[in-house]
Amino acid sequence: MKQPIESTVISAISSSIGIPENAISSDQSLEELGMTSILAVQLSSKLQQQFGIADMDGMSTSNTIGEIVDYIEGKAK
Repeated sequence: MKQPIESTVISAISSSIGIPENAISSDQSLEELGMTSILAVQLSSKLQQQFGIADMDGMSTSNTIGEIVDYIEGKAK
């Protein structure tokens, strides 16, 4: 079962790039999923708002979903 943060991140990615949530796994990178840098910036902004994080500077299209979740968990503490 996915953790709440991971589920939220996957949902946001799914809506950003139009891939079903069940086709996205935590070991995939944003780049593998076809996310462009522009979409990644929009996703970053969306996640910042959802989780109340001041910045997501460490996020890039080479990050895996798991790395993004870990980053958010670290910032949310």
